[in-house]
Amino acid sequence: MTAQIVVTGMGVVSPYGVGPDVLWDSVQAGKSGLTALTSFETAHIQCRAGGQLIDFDPERYYSRRQLRKMDRFSVFALIAVQQALTQAGLLLENNRPVWGQDEARSHRVGITVGNNLGGWEFAERELQNLWEHGPQAVSPYMAIAWFPAAVQGNISIQYGIKGVGRTFLSDRASGGHALVHALHCLLQHKVDIMIAGGTEAPFSPYAALCYETSGLMSRQASQNPYTAYRPFDRQHDGLVPAEGAAFFVLERAEDAHHRGATILGELAGWATTHDGYDFIQPAPDGRVYAETMLAALQRAGLQPGDIDCTFAAGSAVPAEDVSETRAIHQAFGKHAHRIPVSTPKSAFGNLFGAALPVDLALALLALRHQTIPPTLHLDQAAPECDLDYVPRVPRAASNLSACLLNARGMGGTNVSLVLKRYEKPL
Repeated sequence: MTAQIVVTGMGVVSPYGVGPDVLWDSVQAGKSGLTALTSFETAHIQCRAGGQLIDFDPERYYSRRQLRKMDRFSVFALIAVQQALTQAGLLLENNRPVWGQDEARSHRVGITVGNNLGGWEFAERELQNLWEHGPQAVSPYMAIAWFPAAVQGNISIQYGIKGVGRTFLSDRASGGHALVHALHCLLQHKVDIMIAGGTEAPFSPYAALCYETSGLMSRQASQNPYTAYRPFDRQHDGLVPAEGAAFFVLERAEDAHHRGATILGELAGWATTHDGYDFIQPAPDGRVYAETMLAALQRAGLQPGDIDCTFAAGSAVPAEDVSETRAIHQAFGKHAHRIPVSTPKSAFGNLFGAALPVDLALALLALRHQTIPPTLHLDQAAPECDLDYVPRVPRAASNLSACLLNARGMGGTNVSLVLKRYEKPL
């Protein structure tokens, strides 16, 4: 019998603040987390809005000595991981992990991270120091603070993790790939505990320019920053970025039961594919994307009609919205119009490397509250976007027990996950 992989802890940092409940309450209240960008000069870009954590003070969580070694994206990740470990009951009173100095146990804990840009806020500041003041002004931590795998290293050092470690960079699918790899590691008994998720801090001049040159970003921000992100809406014109992190503690169900952990949900199925169509654009027919969804359902032992809600990738790039709608039609057939398709990230922006992990946090909370979060800023569906996108307001669900979560990166890099309400085998 294949082991059940379950979630026993989660932590979230979102544009609304710190904690999963802050995210949930804000989305359910229809609060926009998008604002005009204020942390840097935006004259060189057209996407001038984003989901920013504006009143964030990192010194509430870490000392100046620690912070001078890290970029913002590492700080977000460390905060989210601490929340997840605390909820899972894996931290002692001094915030040290239960595996502590146990060498054998520390090798049975792993970490996977999804990211897209790395720590460009740190890198740009130090490059500016180099330009203005010379090599002696550059931080000695430059080489280890900015690159995407820095998060993996910081978490491993903070919590003494000596098992599997891997960082994934696959655009908006990065966090999905991190979660899938964690699931495989648990199934293959390479580890007993996996910490998996994603983090992103994209708001610096060069990072924003990198996004801009993709040609996929929204241009509505200068006129309507609070409503610029409009997946599946007639006025959709591209992505709006956001910052934050979401991480989870994953375990085999038998191990979670053995230590008396509370189980939040089961990750029952997953699949990854690539369209093989273009460097930037996904395949317009959605065929391979549909195959990804069906493969995830098959692995979970479910039929299309068993899914109660789909959390869409929802890029708001017009061609991608149409392609995703076509893929959902192909995957779900006669059930496609019946199954709600929610894109809660429309409220606060796309976290790229953490996009699917944040959706997973919202899906876990949706199971808990039996409520489907809304797709904000959807006033009139775009041509060919003809599904039930749960527009504007949340929706009560009488028996929400299985969700499909999708992520799609540049060029048609596809990830699908199936989250189920956990049921202990008889």
